[in-house]
This record gives sequence, structure tokens and C-alpha cells, in this order.
Amino acid sequence: MENQRRVPRRRKPSYLVQQDERKKLEQELRVLRSHFAKIQARPRSARAQILDVTGRNNSLRDIIHNQQLIVAEAQSLLAGMQESHIGSPLCRHIYLPREWRDRRQTLLSLKSDMITRGCQYVVARSQHLDLLKPQLMDHRYEDTHGNFCCDRFEFFHFTGVQSMRQVFEAIKYFMLNMEITISEALGHTTVREDYDTMDDSTSMWNYRLVSTDTHGITSEVNKVVLTEYLEESAMMDGRPCAVMVTDSVDVDDLYPYDSEKRVRIDISATTVLTQMTCKSSKSTEREQQIRNAADKDEVRAEGSNEIVVVMQRAAFMKIHRPAFELSRNAVRSLKEGIASWGEVEVQSIRKAVNG
Repeated sequence: MENQRRVPRRRKPSYLVQQDERKKLEQELRVLRSHFAKIQARPRSARAQILDVTGRNNSLRDIIHNQQLIVAEAQSLLAGMQESHIGSPLCRHIYLPREWRDRRQTLLSLKSDMITRGCQYVVARSQHLDLLKPQLMDHRYEDTHGNFCCDRFEFFHFTGVQSMRQVFEAIKYFMLNMEITISEALGHTTVREDYDTMDDSTSMWNYRLVSTDTHGITSEVNKVVLTEYLEESAMMDGRPCAVMVTDSVDVDDLYPYDSEKRVRIDISATTVLTQMTCKSSKSTEREQQIRNAADKDEVRAEGSNEIVVVMQRAAFMKIHRPAFELSRNAVRSLKEGIASWGEVEVQSIRKAVNG
């Protein structure tokens, strides 16, 4: 028997081995993907869903919180800029000479610009706000000269009124009798000095108010006041509006400030009235009585509209640093009452239009 030689077994090429392994891996991957898809299709437990929602909510809270911090930083920056810059867009330098003729000519030359600038500022402050919702922004601070300032912007709404002109006339009445109303409301002794008015068509006044509070501190205000009722206003898209502008005299040759005995207070303000309508809502018993009395000869349709007069008021007030010593209580009282005239004004208007 012949001895046969053993033939060596031929090895499989490596590229074929790699192909087989790749096919096996691809098959395993398909199986895993199918298994994963089945797992994903299963309903998740309530706990897992709650955890996911909680996680998303926490992430959103963090994002919102960071955005609020950015807004707060911007507010701080704006407040710092305001405190370092003297005055307000509501203020303008007013110089009144000694002669009456020159004084009146100066006042008349101011009216158009004061009306325009005041309206522009109020419109700019309110352009992104809902006029039918209450608003109050109040920033109080001490400027670089030690004067105490208050920058205030607010909305008021008058319902149950006959018209915007009714509210306008109530404001004019308050301005003409301010010293009486303030004395009655705040307990101060307030007198009006050196009253100067133009003709009735101009609706412009210059006067000084001297007031002594409960601490015996006497303050003085030298004001220029003007009013105007506009049947059409370009800044109000052609709608009617009423404007009241107040500013303080900076230098008065005829009646200079008595800084050695009196605290000087500057008040610069613009009030804009507009008329809107909204659906009648539930009102107080008193307001309903007023409406019933006004409409006793008419039948109001269900769901009818009612007149709402919107009062937008921007004001900048400054208590000049006194040249004489004051007690802490007196200073605190002056600062706390810096905006009290505005509150008295609104109370007076409501009383006049609503009874």
C-alpha cells in the first residue's frame, strides 16, 4: 500500500472571513434595532413621564431665570444712567424776566413746544402697554447734587363719565383751585401767590404755591401750567385727546426762590386724556347708580359699550437739597409726600366726575 502524502488544508482568505463577520454583525444590529424599536413602542411608566416633564420644566425655569437676571441688569443700568444724568425729558429750562410783557411773551412762546414734547414722551412711555390696564412705575432716588427725585408714570381710568371733556374740565378746576384742595386733603397750609393768567383761549397760567406742612417746613413751587383740548391729534392717530402740561420755572427775576427759608420743589408733568370704549362689566353699586341716573331716559342694550377715559400721567418731581438744616423726620416727610399732589389730583377728579 502506497504511502500517501497528507495534503494541507487550504486557509480561507482573510477578506472572506471579514465579510462573514460583517454579515453576522449586521444581522445582530438588525435584531438589536428591532428589539429597541419594540421597547420604544411600549407605553412608558407614569413615573418616567413625570421625571421627563419635571426635567424639562426645570430647564425652562433656569432659562427664564437667566433671562430675568439679564432684564434686572438692564433695569439697574437704566436706573444708574437716570441717577447720574440731571433732569428729565419732561423738564425744560424756563427763565422769566422781570417785566410783565416780556414774561407773558416768554410763556406764550413755550406752549407749542411744551405740548409737543410732553405728548411725545407720554406716547413713547406707553407704546407697548395696554391702556386699559392699570400701570404704576415709581423710581425715587437721590441725584449727584443731593436732590431727592421721583420719576413716576401711571395710568388711571374713569368710568361712568359722560365724556372726556368732563374729565378735562375737572382737571382744569383742580389746577385753578389746587391750594384749597391740597390744604383740605393733606392738612397743609397752602396759598397761591402772584397768579398770572393769559386769556381764556390760551389756557395758560403761571403761579407760585407756598405750602407749610405739619412739621412747620415751608416749601415753594413756581409753576407754568397749560392745557389744550385737541379734536384731532396726529400723535393719537387722528383721535381727540386732552393735554395738561406742568413745568417749573428755573430762574425768575421778579420772584426769585427764597432758598434760605423755603425748600424748593420742582414739578414737571404731562397728563394725556384719551377716550376708549369697552364692554360693560360688573361695577360697584355707586357706579351703577350713576349710570342709571345718567341714562334714566334711555334703555341700554345688553352687552353695550361704556366710555372709559384713560388718563396717562408722566411726572418728574425734585426736592432741592435745602440750604438750611432740617430734622430727619421733616426730611422723611418731604420725601414720602413728594407724589402726594398727584394722588390728591386723582381723588379730586373722581369726586368731580362721579360725585
